[in-house]
Amino acid sequence: MRKKKNIFSKLPLNRYFDILMLIFLTAFPFFTKEFRVEMMGRYICYAIFAISLDLLWGYTGLLSLGHAVLFGMGGYMIGISYQIQNGVVPAFMQREGITEIPWFYLPLQNPIVASMLGILIPALFAALIGYFVFTSKIKGVFFTIITLALAQIFKDFIINVQKYTNGFNGLQSIKRFSVNGSTPLTKTTYYYVVLAIAVLVFIFCLWLTNSRVGKICTSVRENEARLGFLGYNAGAFKILIYTISGALAGLSGVLYAPATSTITTEDIGVTASTMVVIWVAVGGRGNLTGAVFGALLINWAQSILSEHFSSAWQLIIGALLLVVIYFIPNGVIGQIVALQRRIITDRKKNKLMEETPKSKKMAVVK
Repeated sequence: MRKKKNIFSKLPLNRYFDILMLIFLTAFPFFTKEFRVEMMGRYICYAIFAISLDLLWGYTGLLSLGHAVLFGMGGYMIGISYQIQNGVVPAFMQREGITEIPWFYLPLQNPIVASMLGILIPALFAALIGYFVFTSKIKGVFFTIITLALAQIFKDFIINVQKYTNGFNGLQSIKRFSVNGSTPLTKTTYYYVVLAIAVLVFIFCLWLTNSRVGKICTSVRENEARLGFLGYNAGAFKILIYTISGALAGLSGVLYAPATSTITTEDIGVTASTMVVIWVAVGGRGNLTGAVFGALLINWAQSILSEHFSSAWQLIIGALLLVVIYFIPNGVIGQIVALQRRIITDRKKNKLMEETPKSKKMAVVK
């Protein structure tokens, strides 16, 4: 019985938050309206997106201000797929004088293939960028600046090739995974599909961060130079984690576009990349739970406040973010985990003092 109590006390508090959030999200469609279910499904997609950044920034110490590029690649892959179903040339292409589907879009006619490419292409893009950046020993703020530039370049690219992407207007009428003309999934069914995938992603990332690879990535964040002295190639591990992060960001984009029926340039630029950084920072980076909590909390707060304070909701959100970041620099969940660790450490010290003989105790005090 005593052994079980020790195991229970060592379990991080954020794992209990994980269980509570899962129970809440599973029961959510039963006590709310359908449009709220659709909104929450979108926010769960954001949570997967936030997890992908937490792997990169929270665990490996690589802050990306262009992560929405990878998210947008996934979203546009599935979005274009539903624009060219059954060989139909989209209206925006016809306006530009295009009468046939471009050859490079032909594989996207199958939504399943498009979904796979929406995960694979962001992963390959991240691996390519990571290879050139990390083999060149670029690190810290310079990596952040490069990703920031990539976000603006990608947004400009999407706008400039308007005849293939519909430019500023983006892509609309994206169905919730209708294959071969079948009926799209209902909002509630699609919600549970997204939730199930999010749970699998979370479990995978939990396993990854507790594996040898995850521990090495954490070491990269803490002291990359010392890791090199031990014979590890830090660059290779950074490329690996960036690739995995890119794949997860692409997956979140693939799920997001059907959830909202649209994907635009507002979802892929610097603004979107900055927002996901804020979600992770507010929730707490380096523990996965914080990324999910931050994404759900901020987006839901934005939705509720915009309904009740239509003229001042942005000011309220900004003030709350400043308060959280200033007074809770570790994030909400990060602060709770740190507090638990401090309490456990203090208990161990007190127990050690009680078990130490009086003469040795005096020496310890001195």
